[in-house]
Amino acid sequence: MKKKSLISRCRLGLGAALRYWWGHAASLKATKRIYSKAWPGEKTGDQYSVTIKISPNGSLYRVTQSYYVNGTYRNENTWLASYGWHSNGHLISLGRTCYLIFDPLQKLLYLEDFPDEGERTVDIYKQV
Repeated sequence: MKKKSLISRCRLGLGAALRYWWGHAASLKATKRIYSKAWPGEKTGDQYSVTIKISPNGSLYRVTQSYYVNGTYRNENTWLASYGWHSNGHLISLGRTCYLIFDPLQKLLYLEDFPDEGERTVDIYKQV
């Protein structure tokens, strides 16, 4: 097997580091967006929607999840999260077990929730 030159190995390493950095830069940019999910009510015909807004709060992020029925505000949940640098950009909540995973290319946000009681859920939100 032929050995690769030092320059080609450095180029490969630099390329991998740049792809990693670009992925995180895109995820950090995605934290500045608003995400939404809407669905019709099965029995009532009402239109339900949830929006997620993420704002910096010191070295953490404040996640606000707002609920609407027929466009009318109902209530909201707010929690703090820290940014994780492992493999992709994501937020890890503090005080509860949920993760927000960014997909900047598809303009999606995945909210994975592990409640104390009940089943794990994964909700998909689209960027507004």
